[in-house]
Amino acid sequence: MSWDWAYVVKILPDLLLGVWYTVLVTLASAAIALTGGLLIAVFQDTTNAAGKAIVRFFLELFRGVPILVLLYFGYYVLPEIRISLPAFGLGVGVLGIVYAAFCSEVYRGSLITIPRGMRDACVALGLSPYTTWVHVLIPMMVRKAAPALMNYVLMLFRQSSFLFAIGVPVLLGRAQVVGYESFRYLEPFTMAGVFYLAINLPFVYLLSRFETKRA
Repeated sequence: MSWDWAYVVKILPDLLLGVWYTVLVTLASAAIALTGGLLIAVFQDTTNAAGKAIVRFFLELFRGVPILVLLYFGYYVLPEIRISLPAFGLGVGVLGIVYAAFCSEVYRGSLITIPRGMRDACVALGLSPYTTWVHVLIPMMVRKAAPALMNYVLMLFRQSSFLFAIGVPVLLGRAQVVGYESFRYLEPFTMAGVFYLAINLPFVYLLSRFETKRA
């Protein structure tokens, strides 16, 4: 099968729609993951033993079950018990929650590296727990965790392709649909790879610059 530029031009709007959905899914799920992971890490540090055990159970659950299984469960099983969620919201929620579980461990690891004396100093200064967390500990956690968190955002971008399995028109899904319609797969999947690479490489470059600057 030879390359057909006319066909590429024809399918380009469909693929660009897929790019838009891919970026949208990545940003929305990253917002959930980064915020949720931070809240989980703070909760783990401030709760009692029972709370830590409950959180640990759910963290292991969402980190241990494959994303596709969670997507299929939410899309096909939940409607059987009369819980129907839109595919886009379900996909963003699953990705966001799964990566919140991973990000929480990154935040928790960065929290462990903060010297205990920092908390003692806050107590000595009479700072409230809220002020200590919001103005001292959380900013330090975020700065220390930033490189690893950016890597997780990059992984989220790549794994947004899983959402095509439940009908969300991400880039891979649009490439598959136009391939089915014309029985031509060379151009759709090649262009999808080019788009993924075009978005991925600048992000990788910025990440490497950020890590170099921090070093």
